[in-house]
Amino acid sequence: MDNSDPKNVLGSTEMLASQCSYIWDLSKTIEFPANFRSLENITICGMGGSRYGAYVVESLYNDILKVPFLGYGDYHLPAFINKKSLFIFSSYSGTTEEPLASAKEAIEKGCPIIGISSGGKVGEMSKTYNFPALIFNQEFNPSTQPRLGTGYMVLGTIAILTRLGYLQVSDEEVKVAIEELKSAQEEIKNKAEEMSKKLQGYIPVIFASQHLVGNAHIMRNQFNETSKSFSAFEDVPELNHHLMEGLKNPSGRKLTAIFIMSDFYEDKHKKRMLLTEDVVSKNRIPFLEYKPIGSSKLSQVLNVLSFGSYLTLYLAFLYGQDPSLIPWVDYFKEQLAKP
Repeated sequence: MDNSDPKNVLGSTEMLASQCSYIWDLSKTIEFPANFRSLENITICGMGGSRYGAYVVESLYNDILKVPFLGYGDYHLPAFINKKSLFIFSSYSGTTEEPLASAKEAIEKGCPIIGISSGGKVGEMSKTYNFPALIFNQEFNPSTQPRLGTGYMVLGTIAILTRLGYLQVSDEEVKVAIEELKSAQEEIKNKAEEMSKKLQGYIPVIFASQHLVGNAHIMRNQFNETSKSFSAFEDVPELNHHLMEGLKNPSGRKLTAIFIMSDFYEDKHKKRMLLTEDVVSKNRIPFLEYKPIGSSKLSQVLNVLSFGSYLTLYLAFLYGQDPSLIPWVDYFKEQLAKP
């Protein structure tokens, strides 16, 4: 194994398609109470990589979800949650304190609850309080790092909402999306490696629109944790109302914009993305484009998930970083646990 990658982050990155297939099939073995299918709203609590599913659902399916959907990360439930609210708590490790604390409040309120995790306290609570949980093994994430279990968390969330009838996503659509991801993997890797060299020494700022906004958020997190690089993301059209005026100062800034493009963007959004590139260029900021291959929006989402993982991994190697380590996050948690 590469000395720069002792925990095999590359291996986990290459197994995204396998994670997706596995969790989609696993969801079909879970029995859900009938009343879980007719609730008034859905809330998912998760932190870091455990919240990736919420980011994707919010942008990919906001035009078809028939009930309000909220992803958040905190110790306490939003005030509107009640017995007619579906509460999903997502913790890859099963030990993350914020969703566990929120889950305890949901139990006290008598909310319908579902857990997503590799085990830990999530698994224990599901048995103690008798609620369904999607508990997966980590076979396809040898690094065991939550942010490298992206397929589990993203497709797991989509699978649960589909099984309950809040989304209409067919087995065929998922199968095609996964096959397209596999077919594109070498091209994704090559593009990511090429682009990483142009990002070294620069702060990446990611721009996306519509169904790919969740991907931009995830990619920002991956730059932070995997590459040990500061990064930011913005969405069109919101950024067109403020960010462009912030491109002028300070002088000497070292930014590179990454535009995630798509043929599935509405024409108005395509025009906005191109005009935003024009404004970025006129402010003398270099920009790069990535356009995912995929016959559906879901396929494009998986493509960009893979691309972001490879891109940030290759940038970590260029910076001489072990992509598996998160020393400051670990330090913070250690200090927080002290009395």
